[in-house]
Amino acid sequence: MSRKKNCRRTPAEQAIHEEAVRLRKMTDKQLVEQFHRAADSSMAPKGHQVPQEPSENPGQENTRSSLERLLTALSEGKCKGIKGATVYKLTKFASEMGLL
Repeated sequence: MSRKKNCRRTPAEQAIHEEAVRLRKMTDKQLVEQFHRAADSSMAPKGHQVPQEPSENPGQENTRSSLERLLTALSEGKCKGIKGATVYKLTKFASEMGLL
């Protein structure tokens, strides 16, 4: 499949491409921090202060399964630029944090 030219991309496709490039350029530490920020912000309601430490709550199993699905998809290579070593580090870090 040939590459799509920039002039033919929609604004939404351009925004997604720019975000993907930004993520691919991150170091492992930056990637893990971004991952945790995204996970914390997706769990909190809009306008709500995000707690620093994850608390034990009934919705934690849903979050855990979402995290496991994400790590499984990453290990299967569904996200370009994230290889097995990075997924291993993320999984190990999540286990150490008690998220898995």
